[in-house]
Amino acid sequence: MRVELTLEALADAAYDTSAHHKIRGRIWRAFQNNDKYIESHGTDHGIGFVFSNIFPWGEIKEGDERYIRIATPRREVIDELLEHFNDHRGFEVGQMRFEVTDVTGHVPQVGEPGSTGRIDTGTGVFCALSREMAEKHGLDTSKIEAGDSETKLFWRPKHGMEPLQATIRRSLQQTHDQFGDDYYDGPMEVDEPLFTEVEPIKDEVTYPVHFQPATAVDRTVILSKWRLGYRVRDDAHRYHLNLALDSGIGQRREHGFGFLNLREQNPPRATKP
Repeated sequence: MRVELTLEALADAAYDTSAHHKIRGRIWRAFQNNDKYIESHGTDHGIGFVFSNIFPWGEIKEGDERYIRIATPRREVIDELLEHFNDHRGFEVGQMRFEVTDVTGHVPQVGEPGSTGRIDTGTGVFCALSREMAEKHGLDTSKIEAGDSETKLFWRPKHGMEPLQATIRRSLQQTHDQFGDDYYDGPMEVDEPLFTEVEPIKDEVTYPVHFQPATAVDRTVILSKWRLGYRVRDDAHRYHLNLALDSGIGQRREHGFGFLNLREQNPPRATKP
């Protein structure tokens, strides 16, 4: 489930490519009067939402129309967002100032078993490997031990695809455990892969961005973007893929990383009688 906001620029502004924390702060204003959500604000799991960039990218002129999408697996969060943005039309992100002119809800679906399609990462996937995860996959942890990578190691192509895909499955399992449907096994409780194809969108695969996770903290993080092909095996797999669309993939999703867009969906091929 997701909400799309249509935004009209109120003034000229440079596009801020490092506005993750500011956008998150603006979205959190929708929950500031609800104690149930405020208690989750500083926790690792938050309340379970992910958001896109403000798009399209580029220098902003007064009167320009832009968009942003916010996704979540929780219906009650969608309801809070719809109510808030229908009543509070200001959307200020630092020097980027907008007015919300339209609010719409969407429920993208990957299709019934047998369906195929493609999902793209609309924002970069954040994957920082802990010492435990790095050692599990046989990676060099000397930079972690020397303090050159803080306490984690950002994923790069030289590390191979296994640790990246393991991080994606682990984060999605966490969302399943917290907000998902108990009827189904989680993504880490099945042997089959989540996606049939995983192809990088960028030629260099990874790229750095400036990230400010808190007001007084400035970091450079390494991200990657992907085209993800799928073929729905069964109802449980359909649930996992739709959960990924609702919650994003990877880490730091409540800061806007790992947002997914459904780009293509094809129904099952008809079988000959």
